[in-house]
Amino acid sequence: MNKYDDICWYHGKLSREEAENILVRDDKKDGLFLVRESNSSTGDYVLSVYYNEQISHFQIRRHREDAFFSIDEYLKFHGLEVLIEHYTDNPNLLCEGLVLTDYVKGYPPPHDSRRHGRTNLLHRATNEGSYKVVTELLKTGYPHEAKNQDGQTAVHLASISGKNEILRKLIQSGASVNLRDSAGFTPLQYACQFNHPSTVRLLVQIGGANVQARNTESGAVPLHEAASRGHKEVINELLSLNAPVRPRNKDNQTPAQLARLKNHIECAEILENYKSPTTKTKRTEWYHGTLDRQEAESIIKKCSTQSGTYLIRFSDRNGEHVLTLLYEDGFYNYIIRNKDGYLFIDDGPYLESLEHIVAHYSLMPDGLPTVLQFPVPPRPKPPVPQFSTMPRPRKKYQLKTSTKEESLPDDSQLNKFYPSQFQNISFTGDFNTINNNNNTDNEDDYIPSSRLHIGNLIGEGEFAAVYEGTYTRKNGELVKVAIKTLRNEQIETNRGAFLCEAQVMMKLNHHCVVKLIGLSSGPSLLMIQELVPQGSILQYIEINKDRINPNYEFKIWAGQIACGMQYLEENRFVHRDLAARNILLASQVQAKISDFGLSRALGTDHEYYRALNGGKWPLKWYAPESFNYGQFSHKSDVWSFGVTIWEMYSFGETPYDEMKGCEAIKLIEEGKRLEQPNKCPDHIYEIMKRCWMYDKEKRPSFNELVDLFNSDLEYINIKELLPKTNLA
Repeated sequence: MNKYDDICWYHGKLSREEAENILVRDDKKDGLFLVRESNSSTGDYVLSVYYNEQISHFQIRRHREDAFFSIDEYLKFHGLEVLIEHYTDNPNLLCEGLVLTDYVKGYPPPHDSRRHGRTNLLHRATNEGSYKVVTELLKTGYPHEAKNQDGQTAVHLASISGKNEILRKLIQSGASVNLRDSAGFTPLQYACQFNHPSTVRLLVQIGGANVQARNTESGAVPLHEAASRGHKEVINELLSLNAPVRPRNKDNQTPAQLARLKNHIECAEILENYKSPTTKTKRTEWYHGTLDRQEAESIIKKCSTQSGTYLIRFSDRNGEHVLTLLYEDGFYNYIIRNKDGYLFIDDGPYLESLEHIVAHYSLMPDGLPTVLQFPVPPRPKPPVPQFSTMPRPRKKYQLKTSTKEESLPDDSQLNKFYPSQFQNISFTGDFNTINNNNNTDNEDDYIPSSRLHIGNLIGEGEFAAVYEGTYTRKNGELVKVAIKTLRNEQIETNRGAFLCEAQVMMKLNHHCVVKLIGLSSGPSLLMIQELVPQGSILQYIEINKDRINPNYEFKIWAGQIACGMQYLEENRFVHRDLAARNILLASQVQAKISDFGLSRALGTDHEYYRALNGGKWPLKWYAPESFNYGQFSHKSDVWSFGVTIWEMYSFGETPYDEMKGCEAIKLIEEGKRLEQPNKCPDHIYEIMKRCWMYDKEKRPSFNELVDLFNSDLEYINIKELLPKTNLA
């Protein structure tokens, strides 16, 4: 089959019945086929094939706005003719025994569906800059979507040479500006490469060109093309046209990084210093706090059935925000991840806030099935007591290391050090409570706000936010720290849990446990912790999935978690929220246990803690005695340890998949357990199953778990790491 000439298998807009009549009209032959337009999905096609005395119909899906097609979701082809050629040359791909052998003669497929073509009169007239000839050809209905041997349309050629008059005429005639050529470039990318800022504006403003269109090989968007070539005017033009300043290519590089790599310093500085415009959207229009997937989808269904309806929620399961979007008859849920203080969805650009996420995806889909159009506002919440507007009394506190009384900094001092969202909040907690209960001798238990500087947001949940910052010790040493604070609306209701976490962590000092440096009081109560730069294990796995060796990193982390939990057990602390989301990485080979908000110290005469209050519990990580009787002990933490290492070996999968907590409990009570992950060795899974014994006395202790990992013969290749984990 000649991919340029002999592709006359296209039959336009046929119904299913008409296609079947054509295929059985002549000699019935296995593998006889035709291609037609899809009647149910605009832009898609259907492959209709006669085989084994019946006719099968295969949906051919178009991806985005260009000529990329697939039948199997894992195989995408640039050009409809390339897809058909693939299934002609390779038997058994569509179904067992089936190969495309011959076609019912029709005519060539539409130009905008093809990858390759031939240079025609319109291409030549565009290259020569002959506006008159181009105009006359377009009057006759000449195909403006036709591609030359490089897969380029006349729009590509006009953009490369900056022939704006011809380009405008092509756009007015309905020519698409978003088709890619054989090299994977759109016309806008060529205009950026060849430094035509006026062409860039014409393509975007008049033609509707996609400023986030990616090259099929490198993943570069137009801003990458301009930055890597040092074209300042094009960079400024794109930024003025709402192009996001921090898109990423397939190597995860931003335009600013590419500009520096190519030594275009001025371009890099333009991009690095650019401040994104303030958004008009507000959280009150679409943010719902904690919801699970079913609750979010139910709320949207009650509100609207229109594509583009959306809300943003906080997922307890993932520990991150999620965008829930309705498109046609289905729901799409996108985790909004956090890296270096920026938020992003999948391979989308780094953006400054949830508001910027909504603003960006309201302008362009950028990988989503549609733009965000119809926000679903949260249901009204009961009124909460307002903070007093009266002047705050200057509270006195007693430093444990000194008999001198000092006053809290006044408001004018505090405003220098805290973001606006932390201001105008009074704190009435008593630091004496903490100091009296804390038996450490750390001079930094209380840290004045004057010695803190708060930087970028690096993580947030529904109740707390964590910022990167710096802390100046009394000896003048500058230390990078993580600064954790409750959200404004949670100060009153969660102060007790916040102080409890502080009390627990101040007593802990172990290299596998995140260290609390001290507390600071001001407009809000802050916890100053050591900075653990790599984020959670779940985040690390998501980003480095293809590079992780389960027999290396996972075993090291599991051993370190067991080591840290052994330390907690020796100090009679029950964690109650051990999960992969609460394990942070200081480096590739150093894990640290964090988030002690649910922790409790056991008295010397008790072996378990009984929870009397309700609240939101991570039930899928809990042992039977915990969710049945509210009993928490070191043995219930062992159960959670088994679930935590299961999360690692399943590469970040959610325990019990989409089940609700109550459904997971029912499964456990029936004697069933989480299945063995594909990459999990048998002996590790045996450890997990021992951790999940219904009778808690049959579960191993953390001391035994440390010994189990220490005795693993496969650790022979990483012996140098064992002293760092207390396993040797």
